[in-house]
Amino acid sequence: MAEITYISGYRFVNFFVILELFYLLSLSQIPGIGPISGKTLISHCGSAEAVFREKKRVLEKIPGIGSMGAAAIRHESGAQAAENELKFIEKAQIRVLPYTSPEYPVRLKQILDSPLVLFVKGRTELNPLRTCGIVGTRKNTPEGALIARNMVSGLKPHACHIISGLAFGIDIVAHKTAVEEQIPTLAVVAHGLDMVYPLRHKSVADKMLEAGGAMVSELFSGTPLHPDLFPRRNRIVAGMCDAVVVIESMIRGGSMITAQIAHSYDRDVFAVPGKPGDKMSEGCNFLIKNLKAGLCENAGDIARGMNWDLGIPKTKQPQTTLLFDLTPEEKLIMDCLKGKSRHFDELLLSTGLPMSRLTLLLLEMEMKQMVNSLPGKIYKNLAFG
Repeated sequence: MAEITYISGYRFVNFFVILELFYLLSLSQIPGIGPISGKTLISHCGSAEAVFREKKRVLEKIPGIGSMGAAAIRHESGAQAAENELKFIEKAQIRVLPYTSPEYPVRLKQILDSPLVLFVKGRTELNPLRTCGIVGTRKNTPEGALIARNMVSGLKPHACHIISGLAFGIDIVAHKTAVEEQIPTLAVVAHGLDMVYPLRHKSVADKMLEAGGAMVSELFSGTPLHPDLFPRRNRIVAGMCDAVVVIESMIRGGSMITAQIAHSYDRDVFAVPGKPGDKMSEGCNFLIKNLKAGLCENAGDIARGMNWDLGIPKTKQPQTTLLFDLTPEEKLIMDCLKGKSRHFDELLLSTGLPMSRLTLLLLEMEMKQMVNSLPGKIYKNLAFG
Protein backbone atom coordinates (compact mmCIF):
# COMPACT_ATOMS: atom_id res chain seq x y z
CA MET A 1 0.00 0.00 0.00
CA ALA A 2 2.86 2.42 0.70
CA GLU A 3 3.57 2.52 -3.03
CA ILE A 4 0.40 4.51 -3.76
CA THR A 5 2.20 7.82 -4.23
CA TYR A 6 -0.50 9.74 -6.10
CA ILE A 7 -2.64 10.42 -3.02
CA SER A 8 -2.34 14.18 -2.87
CA GLY A 9 -1.84 16.48 0.05
CA TYR A 10 0.78 14.51 1.96
CA ARG A 11 4.52 14.78 1.78
CA PHE A 12 5.11 11.21 2.82
CA VAL A 13 2.63 8.55 1.77
CA ASN A 14 2.70 5.65 4.19
CA PHE A 15 0.50 2.96 5.60
CA PHE A 16 -1.05 5.24 8.21
CA VAL A 17 -1.99 7.90 5.63
CA ILE A 18 -3.65 5.31 3.40
CA LEU A 19 -5.40 3.77 6.40
CA GLU A 20 -6.87 7.16 7.31
CA LEU A 21 -7.96 7.63 3.70
CA PHE A 22 -9.62 4.21 3.79
CA TYR A 23 -11.65 5.22 6.84
CA LEU A 24 -12.52 8.59 5.30
CA LEU A 25 -13.79 6.86 2.16
CA SER A 26 -15.74 4.41 4.33
CA LEU A 27 -17.31 7.26 6.28
CA SER A 28 -18.41 8.98 3.07
CA GLN A 29 -20.33 5.85 2.04
CA ILE A 30 -22.38 5.40 5.21
CA PRO A 31 -26.10 6.07 4.61
CA GLY A 32 -27.26 9.20 6.39
CA ILE A 33 -23.73 10.55 6.93
CA GLY A 34 -23.15 13.49 4.58
CA PRO A 35 -20.26 15.97 4.29
CA ILE A 36 -21.45 18.14 7.18
CA SER A 37 -22.10 15.32 9.66
CA GLY A 38 -18.92 13.57 8.48
CA LYS A 39 -16.80 16.60 9.34
CA THR A 40 -18.61 16.97 12.65
CA LEU A 41 -17.75 13.38 13.54
CA ILE A 42 -14.08 13.82 12.61
CA SER A 43 -13.93 17.09 14.56
CA HIS A 44 -15.28 15.37 17.69
CA CYS A 45 -13.24 12.16 17.37
CA GLY A 46 -9.98 13.54 15.96
CA SER A 47 -9.75 11.43 12.78
CA ALA A 48 -11.83 9.28 10.44
CA GLU A 49 -10.28 6.15 11.93
CA ALA A 50 -11.18 7.29 15.45
CA VAL A 51 -14.83 7.67 14.38
CA PHE A 52 -15.04 3.93 13.72
CA ARG A 53 -13.28 3.07 16.98
CA GLU A 54 -15.48 5.31 19.14
CA LYS A 55 -18.11 3.77 21.40
CA LYS A 56 -21.68 3.79 20.09
CA ARG A 57 -22.99 5.65 23.13
CA VAL A 58 -20.47 8.44 22.52
CA LEU A 59 -21.33 8.68 18.82
CA GLU A 60 -25.04 8.95 19.63
CA LYS A 61 -24.41 12.15 21.60
CA ILE A 62 -22.62 13.92 18.74
CA PRO A 63 -24.94 16.59 17.22
CA GLY A 64 -26.75 15.35 14.11
CA ILE A 65 -25.77 11.68 14.52
CA GLY A 66 -28.21 10.03 16.91
CA SER A 67 -28.78 6.31 17.44
CA MET A 68 -29.41 5.49 13.76
CA GLY A 69 -26.25 7.23 12.59
CA ALA A 70 -24.19 5.63 15.35
CA ALA A 71 -25.55 2.17 14.48
CA ALA A 72 -24.70 2.69 10.79
CA ILE A 73 -21.14 3.70 11.71
CA ARG A 74 -20.65 0.71 13.98
CA HIS A 75 -21.93 -1.53 11.19
CA GLU A 76 -19.10 -0.22 8.95
CA SER A 77 -21.29 -0.54 5.88
CA GLY A 78 -18.95 1.53 3.69
CA ALA A 79 -15.80 -0.55 4.21
CA GLN A 80 -16.15 -2.78 1.14
CA ALA A 81 -16.92 0.16 -1.14
CA ALA A 82 -13.85 2.00 0.21
CA GLU A 83 -11.61 -1.00 -0.41
CA ASN A 84 -12.92 -1.34 -3.97
CA GLU A 85 -12.40 2.36 -4.62
CA LEU A 86 -8.80 2.26 -3.42
CA LYS A 87 -8.15 -0.50 -5.93
CA PHE A 88 -9.80 1.53 -8.69
CA ILE A 89 -7.89 4.75 -8.03
CA GLU A 90 -4.60 2.83 -7.94
CA LYS A 91 -5.33 1.24 -11.31
CA ALA A 92 -6.75 4.40 -12.94
CA GLN A 93 -4.14 6.76 -11.44
CA ILE A 94 -6.79 9.04 -9.94
CA ARG A 95 -5.72 11.76 -7.55
CA VAL A 96 -7.55 11.66 -4.22
CA LEU A 97 -7.96 14.84 -2.22
CA PRO A 98 -9.30 14.55 1.34
CA TYR A 99 -10.87 17.80 2.54
CA THR A 100 -7.86 18.20 4.84
CA SER A 101 -5.39 18.19 1.93
CA PRO A 102 -3.59 21.46 1.09
CA GLU A 103 -4.30 20.69 -2.58
CA TYR A 104 -8.06 20.53 -1.99
CA PRO A 105 -9.70 23.58 -3.65
CA VAL A 106 -9.54 26.39 -1.10
CA ARG A 107 -12.66 28.02 -2.50
CA LEU A 108 -14.57 24.77 -2.00
CA LYS A 109 -13.31 24.41 1.58
CA GLN A 110 -15.16 27.61 2.43
CA ILE A 111 -18.59 26.03 1.95
CA LEU A 112 -20.18 24.03 4.73
CA ASP A 113 -21.20 21.03 2.63
CA SER A 114 -17.99 20.61 0.63
CA PRO A 115 -17.22 16.93 -0.12
CA LEU A 116 -15.18 14.90 2.34
CA VAL A 117 -13.13 13.59 -0.60
CA LEU A 118 -12.59 14.74 -4.18
CA PHE A 119 -11.44 12.46 -6.99
CA VAL A 120 -9.40 14.19 -9.69
CA LYS A 121 -8.38 12.96 -13.13
CA GLY A 122 -5.77 15.25 -14.67
CA ARG A 123 -3.10 17.56 -13.33
CA THR A 124 -4.58 21.05 -13.58
CA GLU A 125 -4.11 23.42 -10.64
CA LEU A 126 -7.20 23.39 -8.42
CA ASN A 127 -6.26 26.61 -6.64
CA PRO A 128 -5.53 29.03 -9.51
CA LEU A 129 -5.58 32.80 -9.13
CA ARG A 130 -8.97 33.13 -10.84
CA THR A 131 -11.83 30.81 -11.73
CA CYS A 132 -15.02 31.38 -13.68
CA GLY A 133 -17.94 29.01 -14.18
CA ILE A 134 -19.73 29.14 -17.54
CA VAL A 135 -23.15 27.47 -17.45
CA GLY A 136 -26.41 27.56 -19.38
CA THR A 137 -29.11 25.63 -21.14
CA ARG A 138 -28.54 22.20 -22.68
CA LYS A 139 -30.50 23.33 -25.75
CA ASN A 140 -28.66 26.50 -26.66
CA THR A 141 -29.29 28.66 -29.70
CA PRO A 142 -26.49 29.49 -32.19
CA GLU A 143 -26.41 32.99 -30.68
CA GLY A 144 -25.93 31.52 -27.20
CA ALA A 145 -23.07 29.34 -28.40
CA LEU A 146 -21.39 32.38 -29.99
CA ILE A 147 -21.73 34.37 -26.76
CA ALA A 148 -20.22 31.47 -24.79
CA ARG A 149 -17.27 31.17 -27.18
CA ASN A 150 -16.60 34.90 -27.08
CA MET A 151 -16.96 34.95 -23.30
CA VAL A 152 -14.37 32.20 -22.80
CA SER A 153 -11.97 33.66 -25.39
CA GLY A 154 -12.30 37.11 -23.82
CA LEU A 155 -11.32 35.79 -20.40
CA LYS A 156 -8.02 34.37 -21.66
CA PRO A 157 -5.96 37.55 -20.97
CA HIS A 158 -7.10 37.43 -17.34
CA ALA A 159 -5.50 34.01 -16.60
CA CYS A 160 -8.86 32.62 -15.58
CA HIS A 161 -9.55 28.88 -15.39
CA ILE A 162 -12.88 27.86 -16.92
CA ILE A 163 -15.15 25.51 -14.95
CA SER A 164 -18.32 23.80 -16.16
CA GLY A 165 -20.19 20.50 -16.04
CA LEU A 166 -19.43 18.74 -19.37
CA ALA A 167 -23.16 18.72 -20.17
CA PHE A 168 -24.82 19.32 -23.52
CA GLY A 169 -25.26 22.91 -24.61
CA ILE A 170 -23.40 25.85 -23.13
CA ASP A 171 -21.21 23.64 -20.89
CA ILE A 172 -19.57 21.74 -23.72
CA VAL A 173 -19.19 24.91 -25.82
CA ALA A 174 -17.26 26.46 -22.93
CA HIS A 175 -14.98 23.43 -22.54
CA LYS A 176 -14.31 23.12 -26.29
CA THR A 177 -13.47 26.81 -26.60
CA ALA A 178 -11.16 26.66 -23.59
CA VAL A 179 -9.25 23.74 -25.15
CA GLU A 180 -9.01 25.58 -28.48
CA GLU A 181 -7.79 28.74 -26.77
CA GLN A 182 -5.36 26.79 -24.54
CA ILE A 183 -7.15 27.95 -21.39
CA PRO A 184 -7.10 25.52 -18.44
CA THR A 185 -10.56 24.03 -18.04
CA LEU A 186 -12.07 21.76 -15.43
CA ALA A 187 -15.20 19.61 -15.70
CA VAL A 188 -17.14 18.74 -12.54
CA VAL A 189 -19.16 15.61 -13.28
CA ALA A 190 -22.15 13.90 -11.66
CA HIS A 191 -20.72 10.38 -11.83
CA GLY A 192 -17.56 8.46 -10.94
CA LEU A 193 -14.37 8.91 -12.93
CA ASP A 194 -14.67 5.45 -14.45
CA MET A 195 -16.89 6.88 -17.18
CA VAL A 196 -17.81 10.02 -19.14
CA TYR A 197 -21.39 11.20 -19.43
CA PRO A 198 -22.70 12.00 -21.93
CA LEU A 199 -20.55 9.50 -23.83
CA ARG A 200 -20.59 11.80 -26.86
CA HIS A 201 -18.35 14.19 -24.93
CA LYS A 202 -15.59 11.65 -24.23
CA SER A 203 -13.42 13.01 -27.05
CA VAL A 204 -13.69 16.51 -25.56
CA ALA A 205 -12.88 15.18 -22.09
CA ASP A 206 -9.81 13.39 -23.50
CA LYS A 207 -8.63 16.59 -25.19
CA MET A 208 -9.16 18.52 -21.96
CA LEU A 209 -6.94 16.07 -20.07
CA GLU A 210 -4.29 16.09 -22.81
CA ALA A 211 -4.25 19.91 -22.66
CA GLY A 212 -3.66 19.90 -18.89
CA GLY A 213 -7.26 20.17 -17.75
CA ALA A 214 -9.07 17.89 -15.32
CA MET A 215 -12.26 16.07 -14.41
CA VAL A 216 -13.46 16.24 -10.81
CA SER A 217 -16.06 14.24 -8.89
CA GLU A 218 -17.04 13.41 -5.33
CA LEU A 219 -18.63 10.12 -6.43
CA PHE A 220 -17.20 6.61 -6.35
CA SER A 221 -16.61 4.64 -9.53
CA GLY A 222 -19.61 2.56 -10.52
CA THR A 223 -22.13 5.03 -9.08
CA PRO A 224 -25.33 4.70 -11.16
CA LEU A 225 -26.48 7.86 -12.94
CA HIS A 226 -29.36 9.53 -11.12
CA PRO A 227 -31.09 12.93 -11.56
CA ASP A 228 -30.43 13.84 -7.90
CA LEU A 229 -26.67 13.72 -8.47
CA PHE A 230 -26.65 16.67 -10.88
CA PRO A 231 -27.73 19.33 -8.34
CA ARG A 232 -25.08 17.89 -5.98
CA ARG A 233 -22.55 18.35 -8.78
CA ASN A 234 -23.74 21.94 -9.31
CA ARG A 235 -22.85 22.95 -5.74
CA ILE A 236 -19.23 21.92 -6.43
CA VAL A 237 -19.17 24.02 -9.61
CA ALA A 238 -20.54 26.99 -7.64
CA GLY A 239 -18.15 26.41 -4.74
CA MET A 240 -15.03 26.26 -6.92
CA CYS A 241 -15.75 29.51 -8.79
CA ASP A 242 -15.01 33.15 -8.07
CA ALA A 243 -17.72 34.06 -10.58
CA VAL A 244 -20.50 32.13 -12.32
CA VAL A 245 -21.85 33.29 -15.70
CA VAL A 246 -25.25 32.10 -16.95
CA ILE A 247 -25.70 32.15 -20.74
CA GLU A 248 -29.23 31.26 -21.87
CA SER A 249 -31.43 29.54 -19.34
CA MET A 250 -35.09 28.81 -18.89
CA ILE A 251 -36.64 29.65 -15.53
CA ARG A 252 -35.93 26.09 -14.36
CA GLY A 253 -32.87 23.98 -15.00
CA GLY A 254 -29.41 23.02 -13.84
CA SER A 255 -27.82 26.37 -14.64
CA MET A 256 -30.40 28.17 -12.49
CA ILE A 257 -29.65 25.79 -9.63
CA THR A 258 -25.93 26.52 -10.00
CA ALA A 259 -26.59 30.27 -10.06
CA GLN A 260 -28.84 30.16 -6.99
CA ILE A 261 -26.29 28.07 -5.08
CA ALA A 262 -23.45 30.38 -6.12
CA HIS A 263 -25.48 33.37 -4.88
CA SER A 264 -26.08 31.62 -1.55
CA TYR A 265 -22.31 31.00 -1.29
CA ASP A 266 -21.72 34.73 -1.75
CA ARG A 267 -20.07 34.18 -5.13
CA ASP A 268 -20.41 36.77 -7.90
CA VAL A 269 -23.09 35.76 -10.41
CA PHE A 270 -23.49 37.28 -13.88
CA ALA A 271 -26.16 36.65 -16.49
CA VAL A 272 -26.48 37.53 -20.17
CA PRO A 273 -29.84 39.28 -20.71
CA GLY A 274 -32.32 38.42 -23.45
CA LYS A 275 -35.52 39.69 -24.99
CA PRO A 276 -38.63 39.75 -22.77
CA GLY A 277 -40.74 36.68 -23.44
CA ASP A 278 -37.82 34.68 -24.87
CA LYS A 279 -37.96 31.25 -23.18
CA MET A 280 -34.20 30.81 -23.43
CA SER A 281 -33.65 34.08 -21.54
CA GLU A 282 -36.29 33.77 -18.82
CA GLY A 283 -33.82 32.48 -16.24
CA CYS A 284 -31.13 35.08 -16.97
CA ASN A 285 -33.64 37.94 -16.91
CA PHE A 286 -35.09 36.61 -13.64
CA LEU A 287 -31.67 36.57 -11.98
CA ILE A 288 -30.89 40.12 -13.11
CA LYS A 289 -34.34 41.48 -12.21
CA ASN A 290 -34.14 39.99 -8.71
CA LEU A 291 -30.62 41.31 -8.11
CA LYS A 292 -29.13 37.83 -7.93
CA ALA A 293 -26.88 38.42 -10.93
CA GLY A 294 -25.08 41.29 -12.55
CA LEU A 295 -25.85 42.04 -16.19
CA CYS A 296 -23.06 41.09 -18.56
CA GLU A 297 -22.73 41.11 -22.33
CA ASN A 298 -19.09 40.11 -22.74
CA ALA A 299 -15.93 39.09 -20.91
CA GLY A 300 -15.05 42.73 -20.31
CA ASP A 301 -18.10 43.09 -18.07
CA ILE A 302 -16.91 40.11 -16.02
CA ALA A 303 -13.37 41.46 -15.77
CA ARG A 304 -14.58 44.89 -14.63
CA GLY A 305 -17.06 43.40 -12.16
CA MET A 306 -14.33 41.23 -10.63
CA ASN A 307 -11.59 43.93 -10.80
CA TRP A 308 -9.61 41.61 -13.05
CA ASP A 309 -9.08 44.42 -15.57
CA LEU A 310 -7.02 46.13 -12.86
CA GLY A 311 -5.05 42.97 -12.18
CA ILE A 312 -6.68 42.70 -8.75
CA PRO A 313 -8.55 39.49 -7.80
CA LYS A 314 -11.86 40.33 -6.15
CA THR A 315 -11.54 38.76 -2.72
CA LYS A 316 -13.00 39.65 0.62
CA GLN A 317 -10.61 41.02 3.20
CA PRO A 318 -9.90 38.57 6.02
CA GLN A 319 -11.42 39.41 9.35
CA THR A 320 -8.68 39.27 11.94
CA THR A 321 -9.37 37.20 15.02
CA LEU A 322 -8.60 38.66 18.43
CA LEU A 323 -6.21 36.76 20.66
CA PHE A 324 -8.77 36.20 23.37
CA ASP A 325 -11.02 34.40 20.85
CA LEU A 326 -8.42 31.71 20.24
CA THR A 327 -8.37 28.27 21.78
CA PRO A 328 -5.01 27.24 23.31
CA GLU A 329 -4.24 25.06 20.27
CA GLU A 330 -5.16 27.86 17.83
CA LYS A 331 -2.97 30.33 19.75
CA LEU A 332 -0.08 27.85 19.58
CA ILE A 333 -0.40 27.67 15.80
CA MET A 334 -0.81 31.43 15.39
CA ASP A 335 2.28 32.08 17.50
CA CYS A 336 4.29 29.72 15.27
CA LEU A 337 3.09 31.61 12.20
CA LYS A 338 3.65 35.10 13.60
CA GLY A 339 5.86 37.05 11.22
CA LYS A 340 6.66 34.06 8.99
CA SER A 341 4.88 31.58 6.74
CA ARG A 342 5.71 27.97 7.57
CA HIS A 343 5.50 24.52 6.00
CA PHE A 344 3.09 21.98 7.48
CA ASP A 345 6.01 19.83 8.64
CA GLU A 346 7.52 22.80 10.52
CA LEU A 347 4.22 23.37 12.29
CA LEU A 348 4.06 19.68 13.13
CA LEU A 349 7.44 19.88 14.84
CA SER A 350 6.90 23.28 16.47
CA THR A 351 3.45 22.58 17.93
CA GLY A 352 3.95 18.93 18.85
CA LEU A 353 0.33 18.26 17.80
CA PRO A 354 -0.66 14.94 16.18
CA MET A 355 -0.80 15.14 12.36
CA SER A 356 -4.55 14.49 12.17
CA ARG A 357 -5.29 17.10 14.84
CA LEU A 358 -3.07 19.75 13.24
CA THR A 359 -4.59 19.11 9.81
CA LEU A 360 -8.11 19.51 11.17
CA LEU A 361 -7.22 22.66 13.14
CA LEU A 362 -5.60 24.29 10.09
CA LEU A 363 -8.69 23.56 8.01
CA GLU A 364 -10.99 25.05 10.65
CA MET A 365 -8.72 28.11 11.01
CA GLU A 366 -8.67 28.58 7.25
CA MET A 367 -12.47 28.53 7.16
CA LYS A 368 -12.43 31.17 9.94
CA GLN A 369 -10.02 33.23 7.76
CA MET A 370 -7.32 33.08 10.43
CA VAL A 371 -4.75 31.38 8.20
CA ASN A 372 -4.25 30.97 4.47
CA SER A 373 -3.15 27.76 2.75
CA LEU A 374 -0.56 28.42 0.03
CA PRO A 375 0.79 26.01 -2.62
CA GLY A 376 3.34 23.51 -1.29
CA LYS A 377 1.64 23.02 2.11
CA ILE A 378 2.73 26.49 3.27
CA TYR A 379 0.55 28.30 5.80
CA LYS A 380 0.34 32.05 6.39
CA ASN A 381 -1.04 33.89 9.41
CA LEU A 382 -3.74 36.28 8.14
CA ALA A 383 -4.27 38.04 11.45
CA PHE A 384 -0.71 39.21 12.02
CA GLY A 385 0.87 38.93 8.55
